Amino acid sequence: MTSLLRHLNPLRCGLVALVAAVTLLVVPSLSGGAPETSEGLTAYFDGKDAKTPLDLFGVRFGQTASTDLTLIIRTHEPWESSLINSGAGRSLCVTLRSDALPNPVGRLCAHPSPRRKSGLALRYTVMDPATGKQLGIRDLSRTTVTRSNKTTFRVSFPPPLLRLKPGLYHWTARSQFRDIAGCPPPGGCEDLVPNKGEADLRVTLSIDPAARQRCFGAASRDGRNTCRNPRLRRAVVPTPDVAEVTPNLPCTPLPQEGLIIPCEFGVPAAEAKHTVALIGDSHAAHWRAALEHVSQKDKWRGVSITRSGCPLTTATVRLDPASRRAQCTRWNQQVPRWLAKNRNISTVFVVAHFDAGVRARRGRSEFQTKKNGYARAWKRLPSSVKRVVVIRDTPKSTPNTLNCVRAAIIKRKGAGNACAMTRRKALGRDAASSAVARERSKKFRTVDMTSFFCSTKRCFPVIGGALVYKDISHLTDIYASSLGPFLLRKVRALNG
Repeated sequence: MTSLLRHLNPLRCGLVALVAAVTLLVVPSLSGGAPETSEGLTAYFDGKDAKTPLDLFGVRFGQTASTDLTLIIRTHEPWESSLINSGAGRSLCVTLRSDALPNPVGRLCAHPSPRRKSGLALRYTVMDPATGKQLGIRDLSRTTVTRSNKTTFRVSFPPPLLRLKPGLYHWTARSQFRDIAGCPPPGGCEDLVPNKGEADLRVTLSIDPAARQRCFGAASRDGRNTCRNPRLRRAVVPTPDVAEVTPNLPCTPLPQEGLIIPCEFGVPAAEAKHTVALIGDSHAAHWRAALEHVSQKDKWRGVSITRSGCPLTTATVRLDPASRRAQCTRWNQQVPRWLAKNRNISTVFVVAHFDAGVRARRGRSEFQTKKNGYARAWKRLPSSVKRVVVIRDTPKSTPNTLNCVRAAIIKRKGAGNACAMTRRKALGRDAASSAVARERSKKFRTVDMTSFFCSTKRCFPVIGGALVYKDISHLTDIYASSLGPFLLRKVRALNG
């Protein structure tokens, strides 16, 4: 069977109204035959029975920015909710074990519920961690299981609902099916994620109410629909300490080719209307959370091809040591070749850190060299790429910004205003956007999201209660996620 494990992201605003696709961050520590990507993701694949209903494709389980626990299970093949029937040996469950105990503390399972819109509800089996015996079953009536498509179900709930205390837990997802064709009793078929070992889940604080408020995040800067919520004035979600260790939206790794380490996001390929690619350096990677929302809404399959410090360019990027610089050059040569092999990708989104340095020839400015390098790289893409969309790079903060936010939290001040920077200081010239501006072809377009970071005079490190930066220039996953609906609006506007 096929099992792909996605890494999980604890501190992202999952099922907030602004975010269509919940992303989680729990980093499993696993061993075994698994390729590792540049972002530390691990995939397990043994590919035998991917056409069997309930065969697992991927599982995400972790805490969102509101500190709700969110579970997402996706299978290869579509299935009706009525297929789930534990009495008949057809189940989808996650088993939880406390780090300090040898046996599971509980098992979380989907079960049929015809009265629910999704046809599913959630049931938690309490277990004795000392003996492993079942103590009782609780129907979690306060939870809502949703199904965005026939291969996926998701549910979100606060940790106290399972009576989980803060601490480290481990989980394993399992699907079982006995009476389906090809899975005869008594043993039937079974799939497990991860294939070996367990995945980690760190439960932190109780619910942070700020992420549930209206106007949270980028919505508070929506110029079309004014949204103000005084309750968010002093909120900061996540805190700077949490943000600093929170990676970008995870995605499912695809086979590596040379230096190209692609990974998949958005909707499954079988359900996708189009396939798009997100290409660039680490500033492209932090836009994946927003583009996930766009992909879910417009039924896109997304492929992320990013490399830290390495934008899509023909210019020589200033990177040390020399071996890293040489790898960036080779990566840039391999990207168009990979796209030529994957001709179903007709649109690429590119992002580049505006402050990244390149080597300029004598008599040429570095800014001009950047523009020329971007333009030449885009034109080297295969003819199957019909549109190149440049997302203008985001403003940057300062080395002291997060310390300022910490101090504002202690003093109970509004960190957004107290730690704001002048627009001139935060927003540099973006060579990639300038390169598009000189192109006459409609093939090259720009999306500018600056208004969601800055006013006409200042740029803000906390917006609508959401912390914008996790370091000097990289976005937190929660703020990038809140940008999703507004990136969708901009992208759709490109189509006229």
